[in-house]
Amino acid sequence: MITELALGLGLGATVIALTSAKNTDQTQTQSQAPSLQSLVRIVRSAETVSAVAALAGTEAITPADFTRIQTQLNPPSHLALSDADIAVLFTAASNGNVQVRAVEPAAIASLVSDLRQPPAAAAAAARVLPASATLPTLPVPARISIESILGHDVSPTTKEVFKSSYNFALASVAGAIGATFVYPIDLVKTRMQNQRKVVGEMAYKNSWDCFKQVLKNEGFVGLYSGLGPQLIGVAPEKAIKLTVNDFVRRNFTNKDGSIFLGAEILAGSAAGASQVIFTNPLEIVKIRLQVQGEAARKTGAPRQGAMQIIRSLGLFGLYKGVTACLMRDVPFSGIYFPVYAHLKKDIFHEGRDGKKLAIGELLTSGAIAGIPAAYLVTPADVIKTRLQVAARSGETTYSGVFDAFRKILKEEGPRAFFKGGVARVLRSSPQFGVTLASFELIQQALSKYIAV
Repeated sequence: MITELALGLGLGATVIALTSAKNTDQTQTQSQAPSLQSLVRIVRSAETVSAVAALAGTEAITPADFTRIQTQLNPPSHLALSDADIAVLFTAASNGNVQVRAVEPAAIASLVSDLRQPPAAAAAAARVLPASATLPTLPVPARISIESILGHDVSPTTKEVFKSSYNFALASVAGAIGATFVYPIDLVKTRMQNQRKVVGEMAYKNSWDCFKQVLKNEGFVGLYSGLGPQLIGVAPEKAIKLTVNDFVRRNFTNKDGSIFLGAEILAGSAAGASQVIFTNPLEIVKIRLQVQGEAARKTGAPRQGAMQIIRSLGLFGLYKGVTACLMRDVPFSGIYFPVYAHLKKDIFHEGRDGKKLAIGELLTSGAIAGIPAAYLVTPADVIKTRLQVAARSGETTYSGVFDAFRKILKEEGPRAFFKGGVARVLRSSPQFGVTLASFELIQQALSKYIAV
């Protein structure tokens, strides 16, 4: 951090000297601190600046071009420069020309390279600063970097592993927040989907009636039955989903930041498929925990803990319903991620003139994107639930996805495939909205203290 500050001050002195010819001494004194602060931020954001310069190609770019490319970086940068910082960057890259309109990307890249070499910056400062010159004290908060933790000789591969682990941790926290926020709705959805018309009297009239009965008969804690496995599963699910989606999008993103819609759908679908290997076992345990309170009340069956359920199912039993799980998660993510990205970009204008979305806009984007994604895959979710729940005496059993589809259609009609659909929308929409908004807000908050 001290080295970066020294470099910023050194180049800051150079820029101040180059731009002072047209200013009075008083104006120069007033402008030094903001310029120096901008340069320190440029030093910190060297990787972002280099990425923008690389994507810009060989044609000269304007500050507006820089802002546009910067906001389209994938994955997004948490060290983006403001318009004022970009103006200082362009002035420095053009050797002090305050009237500059466009510069070569190579000049920007060269400037960043010089900034990261202490001797060059120190020599520049010595040439332009009088011996008696004093520099303002900059309010620079301490930030933890990868190098400060792992050492300056750390390899690029180790850096990537560290970054992935960091994002994994943030995704886990954000996922846990989202899952806990809507868990009672998820429990109601599962109970409604497992309710079978052919077995005696219907236990619940609708989702609201189900919620009231669970609260009355099992208490507030009953609304969170099975939350433990859900929270354990959230970590790999969200981390893998976000990582795979970003990886595929990055490989299909053009130099100007654009991406073909088909590639966006492919990225989301790949993200949904990749998570199933981790989430299916946890889903089946969660579902059985969610419905056993109802079974205990009706039949007096003893309750089981998560480990008892795992032992009774065995390794292969934990993947029961995996085909239906894929049929649900692949199209869900294939719909969700592109809709979420376009809502942020096209409706709320994220990145336009450097705009960052407020929490309300992030939540709204996530919630709206979840509505079509959640409702359209409800039939697959119903089949998955039926396959994963242990059938009680007298209930129809299913041997697979197609057998379940045929029997549900014959015994309960087409409407049965959308049982719990409203509850699923009410759960999935806010859950993903809260999760993604939490993820982005946590990233933004921690970027002030952690540089990755």
